[in-house]
Amino acid sequence: MNLKTRILKNQTFYTSIIAAIIGILSFGYFIIQGHGFFTICEDFNEQQIPFTAGLHHALLDGGFSGWSWDVDLGTSTLQAFSFYELGSPFFWITMLFPAHFFPYIVGFIYILKYILAALFAHLYLKRFLSNEKFATIGGILYAFSGFSSINLMYYHFHDVIVFFPLLLIGLELLVEKKDYRLFIFSIFINATLNYFFFIGEAIFLIIYYLLRFRFDSVSAFFKTTFRTILCGILGVSMAAFIFIPSVLYISQNPRSGMSFGFTDCFYTNIKDVLFSLKGLLLPAEAMTQISSVYASKFYSTGVYIPMFGITLAIAYIIKNRDWLSRILIFCFIGSFLPLFGKLFYLYTDSQMRWWNMFALMMALACCKILETDKSVYAKASKIGLITNLVLIVLFTGFVYFLRNEDGTNLIYSKKHFIVYMGITLLGLCATFIYFKCTKLFYRYLLISISVFAFITTFTTLYVYKSTGKPVDAYKQQYDVARQIALPDSAYRLNNASNMFSMVSHNSGFSTFTSTNANSIDEFEGLFDYYDTVNGLNKNTYEGLAALLGGKYYIAEEPNGDNIVTTYDSADKTYYLMETDALPIGFTVNNYITKSELASIPVEQRAIVLMQAAVVDDNCPSSLLSGLNHISINELELDGSFSDLINSHELDSISNFIKDGNGFSCNTNFKEDTFIYFSVPYDEGFTATINDQSAPIINSGGMTLIKVPSGENSIVFTYVTPGFNASLYLSIFSWIVFIALIITQIRRNFLKK
Repeated sequence: MNLKTRILKNQTFYTSIIAAIIGILSFGYFIIQGHGFFTICEDFNEQQIPFTAGLHHALLDGGFSGWSWDVDLGTSTLQAFSFYELGSPFFWITMLFPAHFFPYIVGFIYILKYILAALFAHLYLKRFLSNEKFATIGGILYAFSGFSSINLMYYHFHDVIVFFPLLLIGLELLVEKKDYRLFIFSIFINATLNYFFFIGEAIFLIIYYLLRFRFDSVSAFFKTTFRTILCGILGVSMAAFIFIPSVLYISQNPRSGMSFGFTDCFYTNIKDVLFSLKGLLLPAEAMTQISSVYASKFYSTGVYIPMFGITLAIAYIIKNRDWLSRILIFCFIGSFLPLFGKLFYLYTDSQMRWWNMFALMMALACCKILETDKSVYAKASKIGLITNLVLIVLFTGFVYFLRNEDGTNLIYSKKHFIVYMGITLLGLCATFIYFKCTKLFYRYLLISISVFAFITTFTTLYVYKSTGKPVDAYKQQYDVARQIALPDSAYRLNNASNMFSMVSHNSGFSTFTSTNANSIDEFEGLFDYYDTVNGLNKNTYEGLAALLGGKYYIAEEPNGDNIVTTYDSADKTYYLMETDALPIGFTVNNYITKSELASIPVEQRAIVLMQAAVVDDNCPSSLLSGLNHISINELELDGSFSDLINSHELDSISNFIKDGNGFSCNTNFKEDTFIYFSVPYDEGFTATINDQSAPIINSGGMTLIKVPSGENSIVFTYVTPGFNASLYLSIFSWIVFIALIITQIRRNFLKK
């Protein structure tokens, strides 16, 4: 049998082809509609596209452990992007192209993700099936489940969907054949991919291990468990270069807070119960526009299995009392009981991000039923259908008769509700027909499931697209962003858009990110602002943008003679304007404590910070020697901040240069002076003055340093905290892993 024949007869090849066809049909229309330029809406447009460009620039500028000036006021590249794409193989494909090419290739990468998700799921599922062709069906069910559809806006979530099945395949091989290679490597892949999702996967692996495997003796259990733990540790150690610095960062991030109160362990709102039920019963909807229960909610509450819904999962539980039924029961309970559901992410706000694992287990249950003679599951499938239908009727009744506070029911879009309900009921009818008609077999299943997979994916993507900015309007701004170049690197672009900072590779005020430097949260706290996703708008308070170096801004209409340059895009002209602002580094002669600053009205605090650096109440006085502790009464609170800007010795700080490794400047003062840098304070920075180490003071989340008189060369060098030690651990672990592989290959060779 030649290679071509073997490929054509390979069932995994067919799985890939079918997934590719569904993916092309689902995405192709929108790719063509945008003339190759692919957008979706909200997070995808405002984060994923600019983040990819920003990461591309940051890596070329400063490498893995460098500093990205494009993220808010500046953030560690690793900390900013390890949750998103830094560890993704799909991102590294985009590095083969210019940074601004991403919107032209992302649609095709999305299709590739669906293909690989189906393929890897197929490889896992076929281990439990006597007829491999049903693994093709299972691969499609998993890849195109509701979890994939609802998370279309979160492009990087699909990386996790792709590689999760490899963890289970690796665990199966480790326990059954004592072959640890794939398990260790899959641990490495998933830990590198996304530290947050990996925690959930690790918890699921423990549950899977305990429920899936049975051992002949207690000693065998402990021996295998010990081997599994060691392999897991080695896999994580191989990923230490990105995993450990990420964990160190996220442990101090406000979003990582654990909560274990009564209301965190049980649903106290009927709408939350209905929302989970909806995610199980109905095709996934766009988070931005939901037809019922909530008008919008950014949770991954969608796990609809194309055509079948939860029908076959229920049928499997009814008919069987095995490891899979126990896992399914646990997942169903966890879907309605946060005490178990939040366990996957250690009682942080999990937002149903673990449902991809649930989807794979339901896909396996479907496959095992479908490959079995219909008569075996005739009764159970009938009960499953009736149960599914009854739950749909109950759900519909609740959302129709329950009322919001304003007296309206819980259906927000009747048209969309009818469409999704219609798809669900058609799926149940198709399932009923399959089990009722003895002449309908595999081909009917494959075609009908593929049709439902396409319909649900296309429909959700269509709704997402309809809530987003028109592709032409987005592309117009994107093309402008590509052209922006600031005349002076000592200042920032006063614009909150991620696109204008990251696509152009300029320092700005990009605020739509939850993985900025933790010290930025401290700085924003000075203005009584706390938000885990959106940063403080720097134009909220007078003088704040000027304090932070926001000299340049983009305007669609000129509003004075302060035009720096113009940019043309799609027959429209944009203007780069300039205004008064302090540079990123400027001199300060006074200081004020945090408690004193807090006593001043928030709208005047930026003006205060132009006159005095803020320090902790317990900051050692030795560090502040030479700074005047100014009283509140001495502060100028009502004057022009333009005058305050001119009062600083701006000409004494020269040659300010910043790059991915830090920043530097030269000074020439007549006496010892303090410089305030509007750069987030970070333990990864080390400062030298004339090659001599200098202490860095945390000034309310920003950076303060004392500089001696005379000519000085100041250099700030950045390395992500924990990166170097973690890199050495990774290198050592890879050496161990390679040695283990060589040893196993040698043993296998000797056995032959």
